[in-house]
Amino acid sequence: MPMRMGMAVMSVAAALLWGAAAAHAAPPEIHPEQPKIAPSIRFQEGVTAYDQGDFKRAFDIWLPLAQGGDLAAMRNVALLMRKGEGTVKDPKRALWFYEEAGRKGFALAQLNAAFMYLEGDGIPKELDAAAFWFHEAALAGSPIAQYNLGVMYEGGLGIGKDLPRALGWYALAARSGNQHAMDRLAVLVPALPGPKPPSPADKPLAKVAPEPPPAIFEMRGSELQ
Repeated sequence: MPMRMGMAVMSVAAALLWGAAAAHAAPPEIHPEQPKIAPSIRFQEGVTAYDQGDFKRAFDIWLPLAQGGDLAAMRNVALLMRKGEGTVKDPKRALWFYEEAGRKGFALAQLNAAFMYLEGDGIPKELDAAAFWFHEAALAGSPIAQYNLGVMYEGGLGIGKDLPRALGWYALAARSGNQHAMDRLAVLVPALPGPKPPSPADKPLAKVAPEPPPAIFEMRGSELQ
């Protein structure tokens, strides 16, 4: 009899220990008064604040998201830092955020970094760096980057002059409907030398179009993500 009572006590004790362990391992509750806000909702709150002209609130919302790795937030924080809206103007730090997002494959940030280097926007003007970031964004499919990279190859700006490559990038941009690229192709293609005349007597008939005017860059459009 004492043995049975002892076994019963041990069973009860084991059950209590298991219950205590289960309670200890249970995940903590998320209290209703402290709801978790999805990053996408917080990001949109920043967009709303920006649209209302409350740049400081937009910056305060986007900065933690940017520090957490949100690429679109990194780009928007960089925009505010570059312009000095809602925070102290800091082009170098803005460029850091653009390039950091660009290294992770965000084409829009790559395009912004390219323009900062192209224009010397608060930083030293570096055409080779601009060409690099235009190339990255062009590979990602940005028609503006493809066209501007064509301009750089055509003029030898920051990279070696290479008309065939320029024509190739213009063609890719034109395929996406870029009007600047289509206009440039319309000027350059007729100016290319035609086939050689079949005989010396036909040589005077060969005509070459006049030298085309230099290409101009297509500047950035809307920057806010």
